[in-house]
Amino acid sequence: MKTIMLLSFLFGSVFMIKEQAFVSSEKMTYEKALSLSKQNNKPIMLKLTAENCKYCTKMDREVLENEEVKTLLSENFISVTVNVDKEEIPLGIKREITPTFIFIDKEGKILSKLPGSWGKKDFMDLLRNRI
Repeated sequence: MKTIMLLSFLFGSVFMIKEQAFVSSEKMTYEKALSLSKQNNKPIMLKLTAENCKYCTKMDREVLENEEVKTLLSENFISVTVNVDKEEIPLGIKREITPTFIFIDKEGKILSKLPGSWGKKDFMDLLRNRI
């Protein structure tokens, strides 16, 4: 009986983990981010990226995947990534250099633009100045 309960618990846990992974892998759209921004009173950080942008890849790998940066972003911003090669940029924003980070308030007004690739410390300082 204990074995059956243990197996049931393990199977249920694996199913829940897979289900959560599926839900969290859903792409954040600008429209969804705007709604969340209004609900949570957080600005949007729109990241413009491109297919063959080596600076985007470097920024992702060396900065945006860092746990401190992830925490700072998740606590203070609603993050949206737009691939300018495949997607329309919201708010009529013209294609810019990539990566470019655009900060937008809950009403859809552009607060600031931050073009280029940054190191972790500099990027965190720049983010803190936008909180």
